[in-house]
Amino acid sequence: MAETEFSYKDGTLKIYISGEIDHHSAFKIKDVIDSQLLHYSPKVAVMNFEKVTFMDSSGIGLVLARYKFAQNCGTSLYVQGLNRQTQRVLDLAGIKTIKEITGGDI
Repeated sequence: MAETEFSYKDGTLKIYISGEIDHHSAFKIKDVIDSQLLHYSPKVAVMNFEKVTFMDSSGIGLVLARYKFAQNCGTSLYVQGLNRQTQRVLDLAGIKTIKEITGGDI
């Protein structure tokens, strides 16, 4: 089961995801992330996957839908901390042209 933690500072909302992202957990955490995006209305949001141990295709939907939701809120969304497995899942989905990845701090 995936867990989420948030921190907000200077217009940036950091979203730390840990655990396993599957259909069940993705459905639960999407609402939590969306509510934080609406609450803070950040200029930038960063989804950090460093502590994600497993991600299936549900993670693709999670990232895509949060990307579109953030855009509609006027927020730039970045993804960081992808390990080999999570990077591969996103690459196989062919979405690397719309996700923005950073290796450093934002």
